[in-house]
Amino acid sequence: MDRPRLVQALAGQRGYCESRSPLYAAILAGLQSDPDAPWLGAAECAWRGRQFAVDWEAAHLLLAGMHFWALKGEAPELAAVYPSCNGGGNDAAGAARAFLARAPDEFWQYLATARVQTNEAGRSVPWMLAAAAAFGPRALPFSLVELGASAGLNLVGDWLEHRCHFTAGNGVPATPPAGWNRRPHRVLARAGLDLAPRRLADPEDRLWLKACVWADDLARLGRLEDAIKTFLKRERTVRLERCAFADAPAWLAAHFPPRERQGLLVFNSIGTVYLDDAAYAELQRGMAQTLEPWGDRGFWAEYERPRGRDGPLELRIHRPAGGALRTRVLASGAPRPTVMRFHEATPWRLD
Repeated sequence: MDRPRLVQALAGQRGYCESRSPLYAAILAGLQSDPDAPWLGAAECAWRGRQFAVDWEAAHLLLAGMHFWALKGEAPELAAVYPSCNGGGNDAAGAARAFLARAPDEFWQYLATARVQTNEAGRSVPWMLAAAAAFGPRALPFSLVELGASAGLNLVGDWLEHRCHFTAGNGVPATPPAGWNRRPHRVLARAGLDLAPRRLADPEDRLWLKACVWADDLARLGRLEDAIKTFLKRERTVRLERCAFADAPAWLAAHFPPRERQGLLVFNSIGTVYLDDAAYAELQRGMAQTLEPWGDRGFWAEYERPRGRDGPLELRIHRPAGGALRTRVLASGAPRPTVMRFHEATPWRLD
């Protein structure tokens, strides 16, 4: 990640944030306005040789790192303008420039290997829909494995309250599969795989998850706090393992061989977007081989952006079919799905 690409990534994210986060839009505008700022050299050095699948990941990582330092109490100039830190100042861009101008080596060392991680438990709605459709009609208990699970909040999403509405393609209300929001689902085992899993019992890991939320999105920060409390009450029921996407099919085959009268649901959300096309194709091949022995009891559900084009996130259901995968796009929605649009009149018939 060199300096020109980073400046371009900041500009792209500024446009994305303008209608979503006034605070971060102002910060990004201020940072991109000075392409010769010394801190850009420090960022370039920290990320030398690091490959970002999408450039905006670097912009998000920089913002998360700044938020992390503010939440830790080590960036008072940022805390003064961040609502998450009870700040209310107006010069967010100036505060960001001031912090980055004096940012300690520890800050850049942390960002050299840190990763932006999913922490929106509302994204459990898609796996709950998929589980209700795949296993509900058969009253089939199942194991749930999330890829790119971060701290595993989605794995306890069925213990949380969700307010999600459903529409058909023409915008009229639609009916979700029966029992989609049951509390809890009939889950036999819950496992999360991540390259760097976060442990919610660790205060620093909890703080990093909060830092990955925009500092002016207080509603989402509140939901995160509720989800963390729910997880900590049930953390003994969740298994978190260090595992990259590339190794996930082999891990699944070793730890979840087919079992009679049981199902397997593998899920990921805003995770495979970070894989390049070759890595994603290899993951698909591996998942097809791993799910094949499960037959009609094994599913891979993704809630991801369409690859190679813009658009809302899509709920894609993959099923094994003769050594490959058969895929259907059942619904689409936002990163926090409060409304999901079904793509077919009866999308939940998976037979």
